[in-house]
Amino acid sequence: MGFFMKIKPLIGGLLIGLAIPVAILWGVKQYHFSHMTFSLFIQTGFATGTLSPWLKIATLFNLIPFFGFINKNQLKVGQGIILATLIYGLFIVYFTLM
Repeated sequence: MGFFMKIKPLIGGLLIGLAIPVAILWGVKQYHFSHMTFSLFIQTGFATGTLSPWLKIATLFNLIPFFGFINKNQLKVGQGIILATLIYGLFIVYFTLM
């Protein structure tokens, strides 16, 4: 039981950290590429390698909840957000080197 109580905040932070860049990318799509569907926007970004700059900006927005949870002393949630940011960082490196 103790292990699950420690892992739940980490998973919650991971989900928050994964959801925020997706929401930011959706907003970018709505503002700049309103003629495309979201899935077409993502597929085109993958195919052409142009998703990386947008993903870099979107991932920066993970800093807002990260510092919020750190200030509230919810360190496991902050660790989950950092883990999600690192996962996005791997995608960014892949797209940059592609």
